[in-house]
Amino acid sequence: MGRHEILFQMLPFSEKNRWKKISPDKDICIEGFPRSANSFFSKAFRLYNPTAKAAHHMHAPLQVTKAIEYGIPCVVLIRNPIDAIASVLVVDRTLSTRFAIQSYINFYERVWPVHADVVVSDFKETTQYPHQVVARVNQRYGTSFQMEPITPEVKDTIFSQLKETQKTLKQPEHLVAIPTAAKARIKQDVLQELDKHPLLTTANLIYQRFLAI
Repeated sequence: MGRHEILFQMLPFSEKNRWKKISPDKDICIEGFPRSANSFFSKAFRLYNPTAKAAHHMHAPLQVTKAIEYGIPCVVLIRNPIDAIASVLVVDRTLSTRFAIQSYINFYERVWPVHADVVVSDFKETTQYPHQVVARVNQRYGTSFQMEPITPEVKDTIFSQLKETQKTLKQPEHLVAIPTAAKARIKQDVLQELDKHPLLTTANLIYQRFLAI
């Protein structure tokens, strides 16, 4: 896993990402499989809650289970597997389809034991109605986090921040968590291969189980 840049962050707590690690002083944990709108939701949350300490972007189930252990509010982001996994494969063509699907399965299987203690958000709600996610967090945990409905202007601000992060970190353009025409073209080829893989059925079952919460 450490050889593949898009899933490298699933390894526990590298030094450069230590500030994202869950710890007792965090106010919230935001976690999900890569390409499940982790960047978008984290940026939106920070925009309205600039002083909140958030653990996020480790793509590690341990983040979620430790958050529950510490009594910290936790949002688990999920996206239908064919789109999430295809997006991962688009940005890292060295990954095998089997590895990517199994990584999705492993992530959510390890989170499932604490599913009753987290707020689960599907991709559509995460990207279009994040204020509803935050409202559910406040209702469940008795918190008072802020979030307004996302306007086109706010969405543009978030995308600008994502692009600025890319420049700061000197990331290749294809790693930026923003849809592009180039990635869409590659994704069509990936989807054809992915759709035929036998493990996708298991991933879909796990996804449906989380949606039913």
